[in-house]
Amino acid sequence: MTFINKLKEAIDLRPQAASLELRAGMHSLPTACRLLSTFAFFFFALSLDVRAQVEKEKWGEGEIQKVEVVIEKDRRITVPQANRNFEKVPPRPAEPIKPEITYQFKNLSFNVQDYNPAIRPLKLKTEPISKIYGNYVSAGFGNYSSPYAEAYFASKRSKNKYYGAKFYHRSFLSGPVDDGNSASGNTELRLFGKAIGNQIALGGFLNYENTTTHFYGYRPNENVSSSSIRQTYDVVSFGGELENSKPANFKYNLKAGYSQLNDHYSATESETSLDLLSEYKIDKDKKIIINSDYFLINRKDVLVKANARHIFKAKPAFVFAPIENLSLTVGANAIYENDTIGKQNGLHVYPNLAANYSLSSSVDAYAGLTGDIDKVSLHSLSRENVWINSNINIFNTNRELEFLGGLRGKLSSKVSFGAGLSFTTLKNFYNYSQADTTKALRSKFNVVYDNGNTQRTNFFGELGYATGRFKLNARADYWIYSSSIANQIATARSITGKNFESGALQRPSYRMTINSAYNIYDKLLLEVDFIAQGGAKALDLEKKNLVSLNAAADLNIRANYFVSKQFSVFFTFNNVLSSRYQMYLNYPVRGFQVLGGASWSF
Repeated sequence: MTFINKLKEAIDLRPQAASLELRAGMHSLPTACRLLSTFAFFFFALSLDVRAQVEKEKWGEGEIQKVEVVIEKDRRITVPQANRNFEKVPPRPAEPIKPEITYQFKNLSFNVQDYNPAIRPLKLKTEPISKIYGNYVSAGFGNYSSPYAEAYFASKRSKNKYYGAKFYHRSFLSGPVDDGNSASGNTELRLFGKAIGNQIALGGFLNYENTTTHFYGYRPNENVSSSSIRQTYDVVSFGGELENSKPANFKYNLKAGYSQLNDHYSATESETSLDLLSEYKIDKDKKIIINSDYFLINRKDVLVKANARHIFKAKPAFVFAPIENLSLTVGANAIYENDTIGKQNGLHVYPNLAANYSLSSSVDAYAGLTGDIDKVSLHSLSRENVWINSNINIFNTNRELEFLGGLRGKLSSKVSFGAGLSFTTLKNFYNYSQADTTKALRSKFNVVYDNGNTQRTNFFGELGYATGRFKLNARADYWIYSSSIANQIATARSITGKNFESGALQRPSYRMTINSAYNIYDKLLLEVDFIAQGGAKALDLEKKNLVSLNAAADLNIRANYFVSKQFSVFFTFNNVLSSRYQMYLNYPVRGFQVLGGASWSF
């Protein structure tokens, strides 16, 4: 039974393909052959089964016997050293060459015709020059019956000359007090030009300016006619300048000018000026600077006889770098004047010292010590305060000593900053005070000078940010004055029982300005300006007291929409917060103002 089963298993375990082939082959053989093949296969299977039984009895079923194999590595293979003998090849005997070889050197002249290839360089198409618009016209109208007009005409591209003309007008037919009684306006016409040669450049200008205002600081509900309080300033000026037109070791700029001022009350003042700026560069880190100014001022008023005031300034200095990253300026300011206030006339000499040290590639620390005479004239006073009285005393301010120091630099390619402080000692420092309490003089200001020394301290900081489309500039100032001018005026006005605090009159103690502009897709330009100042005090002669002026907060917005490259429309909003602050005592400013118009370039 075991044999038959083994046989069946052996037969069944064969692959089906092989079985089919065997069967097909067997059917094809004769019968005797098939019987013989069957017996042979039978005996072969029997032998396999017997052998399997024997192996099973010998080794056991599926058991692997434990065998230990030892590999020895002690045997060394040695190879006998080979003997390699090299024999040197003996040199061959030199055999003389007969006949001997001789060499002859000859210069060969080889002439060829010049080769002139016909090269046609590639010509690039000339790019058209972008068109520029040197002429500009703008006009508009706003509330307070305020017309506006501005025009600018100038020559176009020229490397040897330029010239042009400017016209500006802005007026308000009414104002914050009694409409026409507080009207004001400003008109300017200017012609200018400059010719540039190979060595020098010569320029000049002719200018006319008119400023109109009214003394509207009278008592409320007071019956005052507009013509009786009108004030105008007409200024005609002309001048020229001469300078070198190419970079050189010696640079110079010489300016000369003349200006004539006339006001509505027969006051006149002429001012002649000469100004020289020059420097000589010795080497990269050394140069000599020589600056000089001369002013001749003649003024005449109803109660003031014609007098001549002279100011001559010479400011030599030497600039050098003793060590790396440090630049020093050593010089002096020598000034002569003939003012007659106190004992200030004569010669004044001040130091002119400055130092600049680079803390890094983008941050500098600086400091300076200097002094000067600050020119004060009817020209400068009327620009600062248009409501000054007639026949006032005018004297220069002596800036005896001033120290200035701080930091400035860039935080990145887009952000710049600056911060510092200054301490100044001033003599003959002028202030503004009410002329009197009478009807005619209540709204006018006298110029009053501090008899002693005025100490002025200024802390300031500024920040700038600029990208391709956005710009921002901000600055903050804080001032401290040690003047006793209020007590001096109180004593002169017999205001007894008052001891006023130290400080300047009609001057703010702090100011902050922010200017920004944003360009939207080159179509809309938005500009926002903000001014905040306060801390100003004034001596009110009627109340016989020191009063504080209201703080000013002035927000201005301008929107300019470019319809095309040449045409644009704009709207300007001034004093958006409608703050009724006073720059000077009894003089409130206009409230919310709107101006709209259009501009055209051609």
